[in-house]
Amino acid sequence: MSRPDAQAGPGPRQRYGLALLLSLLLVCVSVDADDRLEARVQIDISLLPAVGAANQSLSKKNPNIPLPVYVVYDENRHAAERVAPELAKMKPVRGHPVAVSSVSLDELLASGPTPMSIVFIAEKLDDKLDLLVRFGEERRLLLFSPHRGDVERGVTAGFRVTDRVLPMVNMNYLKKTNIRMKAFFLRIAVKHE
Repeated sequence: MSRPDAQAGPGPRQRYGLALLLSLLLVCVSVDADDRLEARVQIDISLLPAVGAANQSLSKKNPNIPLPVYVVYDENRHAAERVAPELAKMKPVRGHPVAVSSVSLDELLASGPTPMSIVFIAEKLDDKLDLLVRFGEERRLLLFSPHRGDVERGVTAGFRVTDRVLPMVNMNYLKKTNIRMKAFFLRIAVKHE
């Protein structure tokens, strides 16, 4: 003979407990994802100078002229403002001191940055990334992203973090912009066409 409450399913306490457990799991998963992204951003911040130094198209003439580094965001200004002070600590790139500024994607598109400027993508741009890539190709900008999949979609460079940290380079972008990177950098990079 079966007990009547065994067929009834979980009671209000059990449903509340399950809902609480599920909520905690979702929070833990999203915090873990945020922590992983933050770790990738920190790694990319520390390695960005190597990408800049590998850019042979960046003239060593007039080394006192600052190299513009734009930290671009779409909706999350806070993401750019967290990254910009870290990038401002960069040593000179190929003799050029860096001049870091946080700008929205719309501001960047309207400003007409000088060729060879570096653009650090602070937040995932989703469907607007293609617009930035086309703009970057036209203006010969070095686009850099810590976000997964961006290099495959056309961004100039980023890094792949597994058991090792390897630069990633979009070879089509380099060809379209005629940006030349050092041979050693390209030799160790994961290349995307």
